[in-house]
Amino acid sequence: MALAILFALLAATGWGASGVFARVGLQHMHPNTGTVVSLASGVLLLGAIALLMYGDQMLSFPAIALIWIAALGVINYPLGRLLNYTGVHLAGVGRATPILATAPIVAVLLGILIGGESINLPIGAGILSIVLGIILIVTALSLIHICRCRR
Repeated sequence: MALAILFALLAATGWGASGVFARVGLQHMHPNTGTVVSLASGVLLLGAIALLMYGDQMLSFPAIALIWIAALGVINYPLGRLLNYTGVHLAGVGRATPILATAPIVAVLLGILIGGESINLPIGAGILSIVLGIILIVTALSLIHICRCRR
């Protein structure tokens, strides 16, 4: 259990830092170029790791699983990253990155619509807290920006 929590914290750290690194890199290039560079480096690194660790198992998956994984790859990585980098480029890390926290809301809605899952009180409370938290973060950052501009 402790290892799982450590991995989750490391993932959160990586995702949080990636927005800052993307913003720094996007000061010198267009979001389209940043997306291609990011995807190419990720494919090379993770592809090599996957081949080394699971090369014998990679072709034994059922065709339908490969189709769903390919669809995920197209939607999540190129399209999602391009939209994320464009948001970071236009709005900044402080505004764009917290909006990524709406991902659980999308997952819950798709789980209900496609996966036959149901919503309960804790999930509803979680969705409400996510929405309110994002509103507070984005509103507070906007107010800080307005106050700085008036000085």
